[in-house]
Amino acid sequence: MGLIKLLVISVVMLFLLVTGISLLIPFHIRISRATNVLATPTEVWQQVDDMHEWKNWNPFFSSVSPDKISYSDTANGKPRTMKVSGTFVEWKEIKSDEHIAIMQKPGYRPILNGWKCISHPGTDSITVQWYMDFHLRWYPWEKFASLLFEQSYGPKMEQGLGNIKKMVEDDRTSFN
Repeated sequence: MGLIKLLVISVVMLFLLVTGISLLIPFHIRISRATNVLATPTEVWQQVDDMHEWKNWNPFFSSVSPDKISYSDTANGKPRTMKVSGTFVEWKEIKSDEHIAIMQKPGYRPILNGWKCISHPGTDSITVQWYMDFHLRWYPWEKFASLLFEQSYGPKMEQGLGNIKKMVEDDRTSFN
C-alpha cells in the first residue's frame, strides 16, 4: 500500500513540476521570416491573394493533389476560402500593407498566417514578411511541442518566400 501511495504522489508531483516548467513558455508564439524582393507590393499581393497560386509558391500546399483542394466564396475572381485535405483556410483581413489568413484543421486551434509588404522609400525593392501566430493552451504537451515549431515551419516559410521572390522577379524581368 505504501508503494502505491508513493507512486501516486510521485506521478502527481512530476505532473505539477512539468506543468510549472511549461508555464514559463509563452502562450503566444510567432514564427517569422522575411526577404527583400525587387518588386512592388501589388506584384507580391497578386501571388499571395490568389489562393489558386498558393500551390505554385507555398511549400505547405505544393505537394497536395489538386483533387484535395476545393475553393469557395470567390470575390473578384479570387477565392476567399479553400479547403485542403481537411484544413480550412480563410482570409480574415486584407489591408494595404498586411494580409491575414486563418488556417484551421478540425480539432486544432487556428493558426494565423500573415504577410506584410514593407516599402523602403528611395529604393526599388520591398521587404516581404511572412509570419505564423500560434496561440497555445496551458497544456504542457502543447507548450513543449511549440519548441519545435521554429524547426518545422521556419524552413518551409523561407522556401515559400524564396518562391514568391523568384516568381515575382522572373515576371518582372520577362516584361522588360
